[in-house]
Amino acid sequence: MTTPTRPAAAPATHWPAVLIAIFAGAAGAFCLGKVPAVLGLLRHELGLTLVQGGWIASAFNSLAIVLSLFMGLLLARWNALQAGVIGLLLLLLGGGLALPAHGLDMLLASRVIEGIGFLLVSVSMPSMIVSLANDQDKRLALSLWAVNLPLGAAIGMLLTPALAAVGGWRLAWLTGMALQLLALLLLLACKPAFRQRSTETAAPASGQTAPFTVLRQAAVWRYGLAFMLYTLMLWAVFVWLPTMLHGRPELTASRIALLSALAVVANIPGNLAGAWLLRRGMARDTLICSALGLMGLSGVLAFWPGLSADAAYLLCLLLSFCGGAVPPAALSSAHGLSRGPVQLAVLQGYFVQLANLGQLLGPLLLAAMVAGATDWSVARWLFLAGALIAALLFAMRPRSH
Repeated sequence: MTTPTRPAAAPATHWPAVLIAIFAGAAGAFCLGKVPAVLGLLRHELGLTLVQGGWIASAFNSLAIVLSLFMGLLLARWNALQAGVIGLLLLLLGGGLALPAHGLDMLLASRVIEGIGFLLVSVSMPSMIVSLANDQDKRLALSLWAVNLPLGAAIGMLLTPALAAVGGWRLAWLTGMALQLLALLLLLACKPAFRQRSTETAAPASGQTAPFTVLRQAAVWRYGLAFMLYTLMLWAVFVWLPTMLHGRPELTASRIALLSALAVVANIPGNLAGAWLLRRGMARDTLICSALGLMGLSGVLAFWPGLSADAAYLLCLLLSFCGGAVPPAALSSAHGLSRGPVQLAVLQGYFVQLANLGQLLGPLLLAAMVAGATDWSVARWLFLAGALIAALLFAMRPRSH
């Protein structure tokens, strides 16, 4: 008598490799935080005008808006690990090109190369994470991926001024390159695990669908708009918070830099809380709309006329924390909405594109509102509009949620 064979158990999630992929994203995001932290020093040392400094600071946003949607198509030629390795090599090349720079041309070329490398890492690592996680953990793993950007940017913002004070801005660039080299070596060490999982989960050729058909889904547009609204409100605060803090004479420059970086750090526990709430079964649309609504309310109160400076700063921290729940909810939707690694990468590129559009628009809109006013309180209307759009998104959510 033969015993019936049991189906093979699904392989466990390779969490060390998942964490390495997240670290690779954070190492790339270091480049987002390093330039704003020493932009004044760069302008002084390299003789850059205010406009030229703006080109250096906005290079990543501009590249992401133009290229990120199409970066995912490269995964039709390379697998996720290969694309991530190439992205980290470009980050190292771009960082190295900046070291001998003595003017705008070399530094701008460096930022363009770094930006392309960062985008490659950003669109490829989620596909790698999905291949390394089992079905039960895929959404959790993608939710944790959302931590990479605020973590890397916050490290860049915190370390760069201190390193620049010791050895100039080039020491900060070398430190970022060391993190990226470490990420590259760790990623290469994941090759056996990634190759094994990719073989086990490879989709048949007939199952592959056209890359951009993923963008035809209503949920994709809803989550993309939510992600853009999130970055719009968040970066309106992040960019102008140091300027607002400069109005307090009791704060030193180093203290202002620390308080500004803490606002970015506050986003990280929000990311983790969002991932936990999703894991506990909270509906994705409800979580996104609630987080956006709390962001808008926090922003309205932070810019309320007559509010004390300390209370306004604490509300900015609350805005960052509440908003942190949006990226894990939006980014983890990619697994259910896409078919195959190329569509997943295209969808991640779409999210990166809209996120950067929000990063660009938020500070500009807030500046336009405050320009003709006597104080910052008029900015509350921007966040009130954000809260109203969040309510509209909540009304548009599927009734099953």
